[in-house]
Amino acid sequence: MVDRGTRNKSKIYRKTPGGKTTILRTRHKVSKAQCAITGKGLSGTTNQSKSSIGKLSKTSRRPSVAFGGVLSSKARREVWENFALVAGGRKKIEDVPTTIRKYVKQARGD
Repeated sequence: MVDRGTRNKSKIYRKTPGGKTTILRTRHKVSKAQCAITGKGLSGTTNQSKSSIGKLSKTSRRPSVAFGGVLSSKARREVWENFALVAGGRKKIEDVPTTIRKYVKQARGD
């Protein structure tokens, strides 16, 4: 039997390079979802385990806006401003910053 401190930790089975399977015990804390561009915590998303998030409805998992649950509102605004400039012909896709170019292309449908 393990000591009291490790009893409330979750077990993770890992295979070592030698071929043995060992048990790692961790107190894994689920972190808040982060913006893909700025790294800021996303509002409107939960910080629960994958199994409990899967049991929720889709609307309670993430906001129902374009790039919801992926980008923060500030980054999303910047993507849409650049998208409008590219769509209007005032800016080329090569002139868009590389950090947000991928999302501008997704918004265009490329």
